[in-house]
Amino acid sequence: MPIQLRVDSYEAGVGAVGGLSTFHNNLYPRLVQRGFEVKTFSMRFNPELPIRENYKGVIIRRPSTDVDIDVAYAWTYDILHQYGIDVGYLTPSEIYYVPRYFTNFGVLPSPYIMSHADLFSPHDWMSFLRSALFAWLHPELIQAIFIHSTEPGRIGGIRHNNINGTSEKLNLDDFELMVKGDYGGSFYQGLRLIRDLEFPLTFKILHRHPDSALFTVSKIHRKEYLLGLRAHGMRFGLVEDRVFAVYHGVDTKEYRPMPGVEKKGFTIGFIGRCTPVKGIDIVPQVASILVKRIPDLRFHIVTKTEPDNPYYLSLMDKIRKMGLSNVIFIDNTFYTGEQKIKIINSWSLALVPSRYEPQGQVDLEAMSCGVVPAVGLGGLREKVVDGFDGIWINPNDPQETADKIFQFYKGRYKGRKSEELSRNCRESAEKIWDWEKRADVHKELYTYLVDGRVDDIARDLGDLLLPKPTLT
Repeated sequence: MPIQLRVDSYEAGVGAVGGLSTFHNNLYPRLVQRGFEVKTFSMRFNPELPIRENYKGVIIRRPSTDVDIDVAYAWTYDILHQYGIDVGYLTPSEIYYVPRYFTNFGVLPSPYIMSHADLFSPHDWMSFLRSALFAWLHPELIQAIFIHSTEPGRIGGIRHNNINGTSEKLNLDDFELMVKGDYGGSFYQGLRLIRDLEFPLTFKILHRHPDSALFTVSKIHRKEYLLGLRAHGMRFGLVEDRVFAVYHGVDTKEYRPMPGVEKKGFTIGFIGRCTPVKGIDIVPQVASILVKRIPDLRFHIVTKTEPDNPYYLSLMDKIRKMGLSNVIFIDNTFYTGEQKIKIINSWSLALVPSRYEPQGQVDLEAMSCGVVPAVGLGGLREKVVDGFDGIWINPNDPQETADKIFQFYKGRYKGRKSEELSRNCRESAEKIWDWEKRADVHKELYTYLVDGRVDDIARDLGDLLLPKPTLT
C-alpha cells in the first residue's frame, strides 16, 4: 500500500511563485513517482486559481470561499486556548493584519479525510492551526512539520552571523540581535500571533505527539528555531531530538547552463526581495569600489517590488547620487521559467548577500546553471563551499566583498581558477543538490516516521539530510 501523505502548503501548483511553491512543486510530484499518494490543501490567493487541480500527480484542493474574520478569530482563539497558550491579547484585529491567510486557508477544515492518512505535513505558520487540530483529533496520525523561516528573522529582529560557517554549539554566537543586543526583545519582533503559532504551538504539538518531528531548512535555522522556543518560554530540550535540518534541492534539468546566452562584460547579478535582510543595500558600495578596477563592470539587480517602496526609492536615489546609473541596472520584473534561467546564465557571478537566509534557493539555481554564487550568511554558507563551488562574502563589509569578487574576475580565487569553480558548481548541483536525489532522502525520511522510527533518523539519515560535497 502506498503511503497516504496529506500536505498543507499555502503555495502549491499552478500560479504559485514563492519559495514554498518551489519546494512543494519539486518535491511532492517526485514522491508520487516513488509510490506515495499525495494530496495537498492550498490557499486560493488568486481567484483565477482552480479549486481542484492535478499537478503532476499531486491532487491539490483550494477553498471555494472565504470565512469572515469572526469565524477565523473564534477558531484561532479556541485552538490556542486548548493548548494552554495565552490568548488574552488576541482580538479580531490581530488577524486583520494578515486576514486572508486565516480566512481563506488557516482556519478552514481540510477537504480530506485525515483518518485515512498515514502522514500529515504542514508547512509554515499558516498551517499550524490545522496541525494542532489534527494532533488533537487524530493522535495516531504522524506529522512531519516544516518551518521555512521565522517571524523575527523575516521582520529583521535577528540576523544570521555565521561568518565562519555554522557552529555546532547551540548558542547565540551565530546570530546578530537587532534590538540593542537583547535576546528576548530580538526574538519578539513581528506579530505575536504568528510567533505563537511558530514557537509555542509547534512545541506543544511535538510535546503532545512523541512520534512526530519538525524540520527546519538548515543547521542555523534549526538553532534559530530552538533558541526561539527558549525565548518564548519553552523548554526546547524536551523536543530537541525530534527537530531536524534538511536541505532543499534544485531541478538540474530545468536550471542548466545555456552556452548560447550572451554575457555582456562582467555582469554581477542579484535576484531577490527588496528588503534589508537580502543585503541589496551593499550593491552601490561594492559597485563604487569595483568600477575603478573592472572596466566592463555591470550590475543587474532583479527585485520585483512596489514602485513606492521606501527602501527601493532610497536605493535608486543612492545609485543616482553616487553616479552609478550606467553601472547598476535595476530590473523591477518577476522572472519565472526559461526567462529566469536565461537571466541567470547571462551573469558572470551571482551575488546573494543575505543577512538572514534560512535556506536560500538562488544559490542552488545559479550553481546548477554553472554560475558561481557569492553568498552571504545563513543557510547559504552551509550549502556553498568557499573556494570550491562558491565565494563567501561578508554582507556587512563591502570592501572585503569587492576584493573577493575582484579576485574571481582576475581568474583565480583561493587557489582555484574561476572556470574550475564554475565547473564545480554544476557538478555539485548534479551530484548533491538535484531534486531527484533530495526526493530519495524525503522518501526515506517519511518512511522512518510512518514506521515509528523517529529516534533513528539522526543516526541513520544525518548525512543524507545535510550532505556535503567531496572536495577534489
